[in-house]
Amino acid sequence: MDSAWISYDYEKIGAVKNFPLTVKGQKFFLILNPDTASWMILTSKEYENYQKNKFKGVDWEPLFLRKLARRKTGEVVGFDFPKPAEYPSVVVVNITTKCNMHCKYCFMNCGDFQGEDMTTSVIKEMVKQMSEMPQVKQVTLEFQGGEALCNLNGIKKCIEFAENASKKKGMKFKYRIETNGTIVNDEVIELFRRYEIELGISLDGPEEIHDKARVYPNGKGTHNDIMLNLDTLRKAGIDNTGSVCTIGTHNVDFPEEIVDFFSKNNIPFKPRPVNILGRAIKNNMAPDPNKWFEAYRTLYYKSKEKNIENFSVHIFEENTYSPIRDYICLRSPCGAARELISINPNGDVYPCDGFKGVEEFKMGNIMKEKIVDMLNKQEVRKLRNRTWRDIPKCKNCMFHSMCGSCNYSCYGAFGDIYREDPQCAARKKIFVFLIKEWIRNNMVK
Repeated sequence: MDSAWISYDYEKIGAVKNFPLTVKGQKFFLILNPDTASWMILTSKEYENYQKNKFKGVDWEPLFLRKLARRKTGEVVGFDFPKPAEYPSVVVVNITTKCNMHCKYCFMNCGDFQGEDMTTSVIKEMVKQMSEMPQVKQVTLEFQGGEALCNLNGIKKCIEFAENASKKKGMKFKYRIETNGTIVNDEVIELFRRYEIELGISLDGPEEIHDKARVYPNGKGTHNDIMLNLDTLRKAGIDNTGSVCTIGTHNVDFPEEIVDFFSKNNIPFKPRPVNILGRAIKNNMAPDPNKWFEAYRTLYYKSKEKNIENFSVHIFEENTYSPIRDYICLRSPCGAARELISINPNGDVYPCDGFKGVEEFKMGNIMKEKIVDMLNKQEVRKLRNRTWRDIPKCKNCMFHSMCGSCNYSCYGAFGDIYREDPQCAARKKIFVFLIKEWIRNNMVK
C-alpha cells in the first residue's frame, strides 16, 4: 500500500478474467482469477480506471491481496489452500446390497430384497486396515447399501469391531447411516442411541412428490411409513437427522413445495441432482440443467425465507465466497480415493460410493491387498489426481476453481470421466447468481 514510507507499482495478471453484471439496473464488473476462484466487484467507474491503468497504489492493493494483480517486481500474494488428503478417513460401508425398496432412479439397481450381506471376515479386515491408516486420526464409517438396515446384525458387528479397535489402537471411529427410513424398531433405536449414529434419511419432498420415485417393489409409496418412523425416532430422543433430497424429473418443478415440506417438519435437507447411473439412466430421471438451476434459485430464496437449513445453499455459498472446499464432490480434485473410499460386501474397494457398482473402477479387494497399496496403483493415482486441468471444457471455464466435475456422473452421462459435469450449465448459473446476490446485498444502493 502506498504511504509516506513505501510505494509499489502494480500490473494486471494475464490469467484474470472479467465480465459485466447488471443488478437492479446498476452495472458492475466481476474481476476473477479462475485459478484461485478469488474475485472482486468493481463499479463502472472503477472498472474504467482499471482498464485504463489509472489505478493508484491504494486502488490496486485489494486486487493484489486477492491475487488479481501483482507488483511489477513480480511479487504476488501466496494463498495457503487446504491440501487434499492422501489417505481416506471416510469409508462407505456397503453392509448389504439388499433393499426393501425399488426406487426409480437407483444408481445401484437395488431392490426386491436381492443381494448379499458383508461377511464377518470382510468387516474385520476393513476395520483393521482403517485403524492402521497413515495420517488418519478419526475414521467415519458410513453405512449404506442397498438399504443398510436390511443387515442390522452386520452393522452391529462392524461397530463392535471398530469400538474394540479404538480401545486397542487409539483410532477414533464415528458412525453415520444413509437409510430410506422404512425400517425402524426398538433394536434400531437402541443402536442409534448407544453409538450416537448420525442419520441421513432419504426424502424427496411431500407425499405426492416423493411417492413418484421412492416406492416399494409393488409400486406402493413409502412416504407415510417414513414419516411415521421419523416421528418414532424423535419421540425416542433421536433427532440428529438430516435428509438427502434427490432432485430428478419427478420433483424438479416443485421447489416451493419441497421447502415448505422440510420447513414444516423441521428437517435439514440437501437437495442434489440424481446420480446418473443405473435406473436413473433407464428411466431418464436426471433433471435438465436449466431446470435444476431454476429449482436451486427458488430453493435458495425459499429456504432463507423459511429459515430451514439447506446444505446445498451452504455448499455453493462456501465455494463462491471462500477458499474452503469442505464438500468433496464440488472441488478439484474431488475426494474420491482421497478422503473417501467405498467397500462392497465381498471386500471390493471403489473410489467412492457412486462407483460401487461399476466393475471398471474397482481398486482391489481388501482380502487380497492393502488399501494403502491400492491407492498407489497407476490407474487409481490418475483418478485421484484428476482436476479441471484434465478436462477440456473445465480448463477454459472461468469458474473451474469454484467447481469440480463429478467422476461418476460424468461416467454415467458420457461414459468418460474426463468430461465436464453433466450439470455444468446449471453450476455456472448458480455461481453467477450467488455473486449477483452478494452485489445486491453489499453494493446496490
